[in-house]
Amino acid sequence: MRLRAMNTVSGESRLMDTEELRAYTNLGRNNAMKLGEEIGAKVKVGKRVLWDRVKIDQYLNELTGA
Repeated sequence: MRLRAMNTVSGESRLMDTEELRAYTNLGRNNAMKLGEEIGAKVKVGKRVLWDRVKIDQYLNELTGA
């Protein structure tokens, strides 16, 4: 399996991979993926699965009332 090169672009990108989603939400892999799928933040690009940070932020803002 090939290792994926890390992105060195400064700032936050809109899409994140599953490991970034886990760190962003402080959830385990299964719960983070379940949350992302339930709120419609899942984006497939070829075989890659990425998660939309804007949709996740909107959901969390609605959840917390911020």
